[in-house]
Amino acid sequence: MKTLFKIKNITPILIAILVLFASLSCEDKLYEPYEGLVLNTDVDYTVGGDMILPLLGAYEAFYTRGWDELMTIGIRGDDVNAAGDQAPMQEQDKFLYQASHWNLNAIWTAEYSDIVRMFTAMEDIDKYSPAANNQALTDQYKAECRTMRAWLYLQFTRAFGGSIIIDQLDNIQSQPVSNKVQTMQYIVDEMKEVIPLLPDSHPRNRSDIPGGITKYTALAIQAMAYQEMEDYDGVATATSQIISSGKFQLAPDYYDMFNKISSKLDDEFILEFQRSDYGQSEGDKFNPNALWNPYGIGGWTPVVSGAEAGWGFYEPTLKYITFMLDRGETDRLETSVEFTPRGIDTLQTIYGTLPAWIDNQNREGDIFNDNGRLFFGSGKHIQPSTELTPGRVAAGDNKNLIGIRYAEILLMHAEALTRGASSSAMTAIDAVNAVRIRAKLSPLASVTTQDVLDEKYAELSMEWGIRYYDMVRTKNTMELSYEDRTFTMDKAYYPFPADQVSELPQLAEGVNN
Repeated sequence: MKTLFKIKNITPILIAILVLFASLSCEDKLYEPYEGLVLNTDVDYTVGGDMILPLLGAYEAFYTRGWDELMTIGIRGDDVNAAGDQAPMQEQDKFLYQASHWNLNAIWTAEYSDIVRMFTAMEDIDKYSPAANNQALTDQYKAECRTMRAWLYLQFTRAFGGSIIIDQLDNIQSQPVSNKVQTMQYIVDEMKEVIPLLPDSHPRNRSDIPGGITKYTALAIQAMAYQEMEDYDGVATATSQIISSGKFQLAPDYYDMFNKISSKLDDEFILEFQRSDYGQSEGDKFNPNALWNPYGIGGWTPVVSGAEAGWGFYEPTLKYITFMLDRGETDRLETSVEFTPRGIDTLQTIYGTLPAWIDNQNREGDIFNDNGRLFFGSGKHIQPSTELTPGRVAAGDNKNLIGIRYAEILLMHAEALTRGASSSAMTAIDAVNAVRIRAKLSPLASVTTQDVLDEKYAELSMEWGIRYYDMVRTKNTMELSYEDRTFTMDKAYYPFPADQVSELPQLAEGVNN
């Protein structure tokens, strides 16, 4: 793996955008996040209309998240097992860390190279700005880059407990390590500056970049940073603005939200990493990295012959499944878990009789056979084969990656209120019950902090390590110490990668959280 210093001078990919026809339907936009993209190596900063090009390059970098990054972020909670053949991930799942683990360096390399891309994109935007003669648009484009950069710092810091905040492109070697609170405060302050500069709209309603960053993306990231600092007044203030905007609502069907291509750019999504095969049976794809393959169950029998099965690296835990069964969950459990015959047998030894709807098929008819790597599959990440564009067989070929959902904002809001914050936007009871009613559960008459944390476990498991970070934040070592695992707070964060420590001496001192 390359270190940051061997890649820090990456030239941003410049993307030229052809004419966007006003007659495009909503469905067309779902398939074509950037219609007609072509690479262009000729740069003319006197063409003001091209100022969007470095911004599109920044989005391309931001959207291209790697499977190893997502799995390393997600595997440590009591919602996920690290299945498969990656020994470092299996060890990390049990809180056994080595600075030499390859995937830790992969996260550093990926996220810091993208942070560098945000800097270079902003520099290029400034070069176009005189010709564009539109300071508000210049500020907006740079604010979008800063918001993407804040998301990267958020993910990195929650994983490692600290970061090196770069304030100039080439000064990482001279910057001290910032601990988690310092980094989160930096994110909060950054978002305060960019929120007024960003579009006041739902991401799906942006005509220039459908699904792009808006002020509500920044507010959501700010709320997450406040939550990590346990500043619940700040959480309530940020989430209240999102709720009061009236621009977001829960998707009507939990299952369809994760499984149907028609859910792209849904009203629930505040941040969405776009992918596309352009609705065509062959040819180019946008963001074509192997993102979804690791989640699949090898040996499945898909409805669409030849549809790729996947690697079997990411497994919902038995602890999570029994938690959901004991709550009487149906929609969310069916969506989140694919059952194999061995998995069903295991559950029958615990419960005897299982609900009739539990079997080894999804609603579309794909069959999940026994697999040596796992008993259960992560249904949120395994797209039904019937949703593939005819002629395509790669796993999840046209499936977007959901980053932030309105449901998470509602539950963050509710937790903040149970911890003493106040808001006129929505009560904690109403926020929790909105999520429960969508899941076909009866509403609660009152809500405690524990009720909210349980609801987040049910609603957001297998997504971005949210469950793990909630348990770390609340110092709930008991929940994370399950089966053969023993969690203590000194295992809350990954060690900085050895390859980076050798380049950056300040990392050897670690962080003081």
